[in-house]
Amino acid sequence: MPEVTVGGIRLHYEMTGEGEPVVLVCGTGQPAVSWHLSQVPALVGAGYRVVTFDNRGMPPSDEPPPPYTVADMVGDTAGLIEQLDLGPCRVAGTSLGALITQELALARPDLVRAAAMIGTAGRQNAVLRAWTQARVELFERRVRLPQRFEVVTGAFETFSAARLHDDAFFEGYLQVMLSMPPWDGDGARGQFEADRAYDGRLQALRDVAVPCLVIAFEHDMLTSTVLCREVAEAIPGCRYVEIPGSGHAGIVEAADAVNGALAEFFAGV
Repeated sequence: MPEVTVGGIRLHYEMTGEGEPVVLVCGTGQPAVSWHLSQVPALVGAGYRVVTFDNRGMPPSDEPPPPYTVADMVGDTAGLIEQLDLGPCRVAGTSLGALITQELALARPDLVRAAAMIGTAGRQNAVLRAWTQARVELFERRVRLPQRFEVVTGAFETFSAARLHDDAFFEGYLQVMLSMPPWDGDGARGQFEADRAYDGRLQALRDVAVPCLVIAFEHDMLTSTVLCREVAEAIPGCRYVEIPGSGHAGIVEAADAVNGALAEFFAGV
């Protein structure tokens, strides 16, 4: 897998297809290969060249010592776009990747043709603040939970009730996730610390000047529709799409709807 080095951090990436570039930015703990389950084929089929990469903290990219900030990861993403000569390009991110995407659009509009944020927030409500704090406290106390516990609780955090009670889906999810190496080192702590530190950005986002789209999910318990809508209302001219029946992991649960919203938005910018 090819790599670039940004500020001393090695970032592994993959480029698929031909055409104008789209950069996809991962969420917390998301391996870049997961984009290839649905979003990459759909966007390549629509005529785009799609670049995926593993954020700092997610092997095989480097796992520098924490803490990380969203600003650090914006710098990583900007450096990747610059080194691969992609800008200005379309960018989409989910969860932590959505925070990175909206801050990249604010800080480096010269690199961003259009930005799509999937499951985002501009502030932390009580639930999100408690969740990010609890995650970081596990690392501060050097607690390492069993992998099965992490996988199962992660499912409750990110999937809708309908998916959780779809036995075939859930058993397949367990099989895939338990076959992967545990993610519980410096990189995990760093990414969760970036989540925890991101707050109070709605006013700043009013200065975003590139075309934007926010995609929200009806049953998202982490970045609720309220939080997503606040971002869409803060960014001038931002489009808002709410997808019914899905939880936070909408790029998996509602892949066709997400892909359709991205393709429609990107075609018009």
